[in-house]
Amino acid sequence: MGKKLLMSKPGSVWIGDRVTICEDFILEDLLPFSGLSPKIFIGNNCTILFRFQCNAGESVKIGDNVLIASNVLITDSDHIVTPTGISVTENDQLISKPVIIGNNCWVGQNVVILKGVTIGDSCMIGANSVVTKNVEANSVVAGNPARLIKNIK
Repeated sequence: MGKKLLMSKPGSVWIGDRVTICEDFILEDLLPFSGLSPKIFIGNNCTILFRFQCNAGESVKIGDNVLIASNVLITDSDHIVTPTGISVTENDQLISKPVIIGNNCWVGQNVVILKGVTIGDSCMIGANSVVTKNVEANSVVAGNPARLIKNIK
């Protein structure tokens, strides 16, 4: 594990065997906001590079043999739209939907993966992509929002 590791609640985080984690690694359990029992799972034989952030209001699951490049954000939650008269900074209500990343995936640099997304096995997510919808297994996606580039045979 690299320097600057922050886990807001270690009991809600499971890290598999042979996992390499570099510097500036943040796993954040959003329990105070979601009212749920958030869980973060990182599978076996994963490599997570610099400046990774994972926010869980419900659950984030990263499969086995996953490579996550630098500056990646995975979040399973969004704040609700703030009603008139309520300060954005005081709005602590979340909408959470689980995020799942399958086995044997590669997540490129500066990628953002948003709530409710399932990424199938053996996928590649191109650098600077914003993943807002599910990605079928054996796919390459890229862009903002991420779109199918090709299927991997």
